[in-house]
Amino acid sequence: MAEFSVQDDRIVLRLSRLERIAGVHGDVTVPVEQIREADVVADAFANIRGMRAPGLGVPRRLRIGTWRGGGVRTYVAARAGVPAVRVRTVGRAAGAEFDELIVTAADAADVVARIRAAADADRPGTAERDVAFASSDGTRLAGTLTVPAGAEAGPVALILTGSGEMNRDGDHAKLPIGVSRALAEALARNGIASLRYDKRGVAKSGGDYYATGLTDNLADAAAAIEWLRSSAGFARDAVGVIGHSEGACLAMALGADRTVDPSAVVLLAGPAVTGREVLLWQSGKAVDGLPVPTRAILRVLRVDVKARQRKALDKLYRSTGDVARMGGRKVNARWFREFLDFDPKPLLQKNHSPVLAITGAKDLQVDPDDLASIAALVPDGVDTVRMPDLTHLLRRDPAPPSLRVYRKLVRQPVDPEVLSLVAAWTAGHLRRV
Repeated sequence: MAEFSVQDDRIVLRLSRLERIAGVHGDVTVPVEQIREADVVADAFANIRGMRAPGLGVPRRLRIGTWRGGGVRTYVAARAGVPAVRVRTVGRAAGAEFDELIVTAADAADVVARIRAAADADRPGTAERDVAFASSDGTRLAGTLTVPAGAEAGPVALILTGSGEMNRDGDHAKLPIGVSRALAEALARNGIASLRYDKRGVAKSGGDYYATGLTDNLADAAAAIEWLRSSAGFARDAVGVIGHSEGACLAMALGADRTVDPSAVVLLAGPAVTGREVLLWQSGKAVDGLPVPTRAILRVLRVDVKARQRKALDKLYRSTGDVARMGGRKVNARWFREFLDFDPKPLLQKNHSPVLAITGAKDLQVDPDDLASIAALVPDGVDTVRMPDLTHLLRRDPAPPSLRVYRKLVRQPVDPEVLSLVAAWTAGHLRRV
């Protein structure tokens, strides 16, 4: 099995004899200055695109060699059912041999940590370190503090992830979205420090994810801001909040809380209607995105998907425990009950921080028309941007919007225009205070 050797100035992927023969390639070396990012993917095969040329593939078991597709050349040494290390480079146009490497490893998380450390050491302008802080009920939360050189006591942004079992980088075990890490890197390039953390019960944070409500997530976010202002030593009057999806809902609530009083608020795919309305709107879009034959079959069978969704939500709302089972799947019932009641309108009306709201024109989880409501509700300065072709994952897709392409979209980097806009706007507003 291939193994990574992480050195000061390079990473070397050492291949077994079988992998050398099957892939028609020797060991792969990547100088650290060519590393753009490294992360863990739960499903290696889902992240490999194109055709092998040359290489070996055993259906549903093994892939070794070079895969080419969509202008991307990927070196692969992957086995099914094993987490993989994905290393994205600066690209062949900038001198790299491959655009990315996808290699399975039993200790994938440790390998990624070592690769990131080597890459960060090559970029002395920015430092990342693991940190921990306690929420109001004592739950220990673990995260990453990213600090550009000279920004140790200056402006800082808290980055909040979307819904689900998300880690500090904005990754779910089955869908590596990576929004939070991409935002941290973009902020650092603009001289702004940032904190991102694992949700309760996820990765290195304490607590039980399934027993966690939306109010707990809000308390954790408020505790993170207080930690930045006190223990971490950042400027009290220059703390911003950047939230994606559920994180945007939390950012709205923080912006309305005078005891927290952030200096800038960024809402990425943030709604302006209640949680119940959001979920019902999502179900309608999901039905609209089904293939025409499937929709025809549903009509013939008189299956009303939207009515079933309303029934499921009502069942969750009537539940009393932290956890429920829906369709045989474990569901965080407490979070759903609190989200169904969540109403952004009064929060946006109480928000006196500068606000930037960005939603993609092809978002299927938050209505892009909500941007107009956000602009009308926020009493002071607000900038809204409806980004063409942008999806809820903050990647662009020129095709008709569909949830079915999510696994394909996450293979792309987070949209650089979104990152640049958020970082520049945040830096500009935090430095003014």
